[in-house]
Amino acid sequence: MKGIALLKHHQKKILTLLLVVLIALCCAGNHFYQHHRADKTSSLRGYQVAIEGKKMSGVSNNISSLTWSAKSDTLFSTINRPAAIVELSKQGDVLRTIPLDFVEDIETIEYVSDNTFVISDEKDYSIYVITLDADSHVTVLKKLQIALQKTPTNTGFEGLAYSPKDRVFYFFKEKKPVAIYRVAGLLESNDLQISDDKPLTRRLDVKDISGADFNVGNNSLYVLSHESKNLQEVTLSGDILGEMSLKEGEHGLASSIKQAEGIARDGAGNLFIVSEPNLFYHFTENTPR
Repeated sequence: MKGIALLKHHQKKILTLLLVVLIALCCAGNHFYQHHRADKTSSLRGYQVAIEGKKMSGVSNNISSLTWSAKSDTLFSTINRPAAIVELSKQGDVLRTIPLDFVEDIETIEYVSDNTFVISDEKDYSIYVITLDADSHVTVLKKLQIALQKTPTNTGFEGLAYSPKDRVFYFFKEKKPVAIYRVAGLLESNDLQISDDKPLTRRLDVKDISGADFNVGNNSLYVLSHESKNLQEVTLSGDILGEMSLKEGEHGLASSIKQAEGIARDGAGNLFIVSEPNLFYHFTENTPR
């Protein structure tokens, strides 16, 4: 009797093991299928590099963030130390540099409308609404601080995206841990509605977030990661619409983009990336979706 009981016990263990292996194989197969399917339908699959690693004249290092202005049809980036805003042509030429004396460690800039931009200080989570005119005059319209950390940090806001339809900003914390904060009311009042978008954060499979932009046409987010060396387009619930590797040999790149720090999309669908210390990249979509 003991022998029969022992045999049944071993049979149960073997069946349990086989079930676990079967589930693992199914999950792996489903992951492969989904990944393969995503590659086939990727919103970013047709992009090829048109300008690769162009050095920005007059910028030696510390380039960070990127945004496109619909008013001027130019790009705006930042230098975190010494703090400055840099206006660029879509060919990566520096048009002007505007020093800032009221911010310590500027890491993000986002175009809103007309001459209005939002910038942030990575060190203390300060947010500024500013205007920047053609004569390089900067006016601070509003300064607010999000109380997320009591001590200065170097892993604060690295990405910023704006949804003009909803008038909502998405602030992306770089890492330790990665986090996404949805901020409403910034342009209307000092009474901010801040929510930690944990469901979206959990669905992002990235080592860090180094830049972001909003795609109005798809109501989606571009999320840039220099440590993962990729760009993702995701829905507001985290579904991946497309992925673009920033490694050598991908999308026409002769070399990997080593430290991508900013992403922007213009009205024609062109993608632009800046990388430390001072490199500019332009991607065009050659294949219709």
